[in-house]
Amino acid sequence: MLKFDKLKLVTKIDYIRDIDYSKFILNSKEDSILYYKYQQERPFYLLVMVNYQHNELVLEFTGKILLDNYTNLIDIYTAKDCLSQINRLGICHLNVESIMTDSNVVKCDITKDIECGLMQDIITNVRQNLSNYMKWVTKPYRKEGITIENVVTTPRYKKRLIVYDKAKELQSANNRYFLNAVSNPNEILSYFNGKTRFELNINTMDQIRNLLNIPNNNLLAVLTSKANPILSVIDEAIKYNDCQHRTMTLRDYEHCLLLKECNYDMSAVEAKVRTLSAKTTSITRIMKTYKNLYKQMNSIPNVNIRELVA
Repeated sequence: MLKFDKLKLVTKIDYIRDIDYSKFILNSKEDSILYYKYQQERPFYLLVMVNYQHNELVLEFTGKILLDNYTNLIDIYTAKDCLSQINRLGICHLNVESIMTDSNVVKCDITKDIECGLMQDIITNVRQNLSNYMKWVTKPYRKEGITIENVVTTPRYKKRLIVYDKAKELQSANNRYFLNAVSNPNEILSYFNGKTRFELNINTMDQIRNLLNIPNNNLLAVLTSKANPILSVIDEAIKYNDCQHRTMTLRDYEHCLLLKECNYDMSAVEAKVRTLSAKTTSITRIMKTYKNLYKQMNSIPNVNIRELVA
């Protein structure tokens, strides 16, 4: 069952009433109301936009809206609770049942929390095993994680997977307001202790349909999808090769010098190999040699992130 840490919904403007306009920001043009917007960042992110220009209601919220039930995240069983929590704020009243059956998901963050405390090993493993260093890149994510992205210019093809230590992220200064708002902060912190979060950010409707293998963006279709989009992206981004430990040879030593010169950055290594190699050279075969040698040099633990999320 899919779990989400963020949803952005678009639904009918008829499904909101009793708006406390004093809590909303008004945007107008030439005496014509364009929209009313309510937005908060703490203790959880929430956006409620009543858009008269497009005659639609926009809702966006994170899993922290569940407060004490945050560990359950957003899914088919808790989605109603998220909408009901908005009603409890007293800023408006949403028709929860109608929104559940008649709204579209335009953005979402799909999440898996895995019992695995080897964050640094995962980061090293990912950097070594990218399937194509020209098509996929990695970036640090805060202090405790890594971001894996494909290199594309068209948003509909963009894929972004974040992997990070959830317990450390929760203890950051940004989350103190959330922890102060719940009745059991220690229980929540204990639950996430030792857990690694895999979070896939999907920001277009096309990507949602494709990665979730669903015919439309209806909320219920998204929540009940049987797909494993995180695994799909990992299978594109990561390619594992068998590594056989062997005695260092002169050729290995030469390879080590190039690795050191490139500061053990496989992207830089591949760029150097391409510069020095003939056009007919198999870059994949040469890079496999460098990857395997680097693993041998560092005695990297056998962390297969594909197995973690499958």
